[in-house]
Amino acid sequence: MLENLTTKLNTLLIVNYLCRPHQQFLEDVTDSYIVAACLDVMEEGCSNKNNIEFVEKISQKVMDCFNLGVTENSSISRIRNDLEAIHADEQKLFAMRVNDHYQCALCGKCFTSLVWFKKHLTNKHHWKLHQANTNEHCNNAVGQFLFMSLLFRDTCDSYKMCDGARSVCNAHFEWLYDSALKHSKYKIWLWRMITYTLSILGFRESFEYKWNISVNLNGGIRNNIPNDNAVEIQVNNIKRELNTQGANKSYESAKQICMTTQVIHAIKQNLMRTSRTAKSKSTRPEADKSGDIMKMVEFLRQKGAIKNVCWNSFQNFREPLSVINAEELHAWIGEQKRIANMFM
Repeated sequence: MLENLTTKLNTLLIVNYLCRPHQQFLEDVTDSYIVAACLDVMEEGCSNKNNIEFVEKISQKVMDCFNLGVTENSSISRIRNDLEAIHADEQKLFAMRVNDHYQCALCGKCFTSLVWFKKHLTNKHHWKLHQANTNEHCNNAVGQFLFMSLLFRDTCDSYKMCDGARSVCNAHFEWLYDSALKHSKYKIWLWRMITYTLSILGFRESFEYKWNISVNLNGGIRNNIPNDNAVEIQVNNIKRELNTQGANKSYESAKQICMTTQVIHAIKQNLMRTSRTAKSKSTRPEADKSGDIMKMVEFLRQKGAIKNVCWNSFQNFREPLSVINAEELHAWIGEQKRIANMFM
């Protein structure tokens, strides 16, 4: 029976991989784990007459199943503690800085290099400077996958609902993951997004920044898209109009198209609205994924309790955040602060 289920699931995975987008496949896997965990919780007994309290209680138990709470994330706690300790050491060293050199408060010896000054304090005066712990190992591959998947889902939903506060809150975690995976461009972008809203901008400007984090082009609920996507749509519209000119392209024609594209589109929309012209729909019908999820849930429950599921292929799994070097991250933050002080 288990072999048949394994064969069916492998076939299902191949079909999903070939026929459906990767994002949809990841969402199906996430839904399968959540549904399976809910069934485990309901079997343990979790009944309540109040539907809202029932859903909240189920959700909390599912979160506890996979240790999805931020406080349970050992890597985040480690990074926070390391950064606080390194910052405290840096403040002590900065207090002994005189002009362009460091002067030891215990023996009065001067150093121009911070590295040699640290060695002097540790070797001569037996100071204990904090050393970041990078040997932490986490093998909970399922919990980490669900944490990242739900973070991605929540971020997409925050942009659709134009919830800037939630987008900025999620940006803290996304910045850590980009730091771990060495995505420099997105790491800097998310860092500046966080610093703008928390410290650089005033209260009013920060509120406007979060309020205008996405734009709605078609109206309706959950139809907002990020501003950079809206810019890409506008650029593609301009390119499409330019391509119709063939060899007659020029700077003046491109300038005129840039200035009139949005105006022409607005006039077209008004004419369609007044004449009650129906716009042809280009959206595809949603695929029914309930059958796929049911097969995945059936296979997962054959493994026993979901919170104890462990896959042999991920025995050497290492959590992405565990590779972050707190000392390097602290130095990077300091460099970004110096850049901000210089240019802002």
